[in-house]
Amino acid sequence: MAVRILIILFAAALATPAKAATSIFPIAVFSSNLTTNPLNALGTPDGAAALIGPGGDIVLQYGLPLSGGGLAATVLPVAGFNVLAVSIGEVIGSVATFSGEFVIVDSGAGGALNADLTALCAGVSPTGCSLLKIRNAGSLLGSTGIQFDAVSGVTTAPEPSVWALMILGFAGTAMRLKEARRNGNRVRAYDRIFRFPRRLAA
Repeated sequence: MAVRILIILFAAALATPAKAATSIFPIAVFSSNLTTNPLNALGTPDGAAALIGPGGDIVLQYGLPLSGGGLAATVLPVAGFNVLAVSIGEVIGSVATFSGEFVIVDSGAGGALNADLTALCAGVSPTGCSLLKIRNAGSLLGSTGIQFDAVSGVTTAPEPSVWALMILGFAGTAMRLKEARRNGNRVRAYDRIFRFPRRLAA
């Protein structure tokens, strides 16, 4: 009966799509270069954006380490193309140290920008990274830069339904092991009572 209940709960959990919970970290501007209105990159999407000009950059600092975290941002439409170089880092010994950059090409259409920073952060600090650097490596076709609105760091922690499913799985495994152990003990008791004396009699 207990196994049937677990199967029903498992099927119900699979019926709803699992997503990573989004936890937005506190954020501040650590430094900026050739960036107009850098504070507009913070907060919720409101149409007021920070403009990172050609060759410019913005470094954001998070209130919590982005260990196992990612980047979420809104990019506003602009004319032309922009080539972005994104890196993540940490202040180590009073020096801002960054990972290798990965490149994103913005076609000017704008939209949501998401990136997983876990692997890059692992190369910088085992305890997590709190600095995010966005550099405009190049603007093409007359672009004056790229506009960032609502840049945030997000965790990739499972949402409660995923945790519930994992706990159910562990509980089911424990029940099956307990049942197998109980059945194994019964078999040994049966052998002691019925089969062992027969072997002695033979």
